[in-house]
Amino acid sequence: MAKNKEPTFEEMLTQLESIVSAIEEGKIGLQQAIKEYEKGMKLIQSCRKVLTEAEARIQQLQVAEDGSAKTVPMEDSTND
Repeated sequence: MAKNKEPTFEEMLTQLESIVSAIEEGKIGLQQAIKEYEKGMKLIQSCRKVLTEAEARIQQLQVAEDGSAKTVPMEDSTND
């Protein structure tokens, strides 16, 4: 039995772009457009989830001058 793997963020974006293009250009009928729209909305939710998780992983916990902890984006932490 083949294992279903999650599509990558880039693959989801490509699928989403294809759906938008097909709907905008009228390449598909109304019923198919509705199905593709629903699929696109699920892809958007998945993409947002990936971006939110990536943002959380990029943030680092740092100690401020007063000893308190703060989170800063990763690119800010390399400017020492």
